[in-house]
Amino acid sequence: MEIRPLTAAEQNYVYLQSSQISGQTGNIGHLRGDFADSGYGFYTTWFDTRPQWKSEEFKNELDEVVNTLRENHGLLHNRYDMKAFAKSYPSSALQGNYCTEYGFRTDTEKHAFLFRCNPTKGDYNFYCYCYVKE
Repeated sequence: MEIRPLTAAEQNYVYLQSSQISGQTGNIGHLRGDFADSGYGFYTTWFDTRPQWKSEEFKNELDEVVNTLRENHGLLHNRYDMKAFAKSYPSSALQGNYCTEYGFRTDTEKHAFLFRCNPTKGDYNFYCYCYVKE
């Protein structure tokens, strides 16, 4: 699986959008997660935007993407590996509300997964915005 830093234009799509823009861009929903105080936990919450696009194929692809990125030293393995991964891609840095965040994208045949990462303790550590590519 290939993962790359977000382009400047793509950075707009790792935040909540209006209902109209979410529909026009094919946003299915987003996954929010954190690594607990220890940095090693893994807790997630899913938020639907367009549940009619949340097919079994999409769910399987999302599981595969997340599980692959949770492997050793991957972006979602733990907070410490996330920080090291992000720092190895300086062009992934983007200015968040109060700190530097990092943006990445990976694609499957039909879906795009855009990540906004914040390896700071005490905050949500990642958001994965999921899109239909058509």
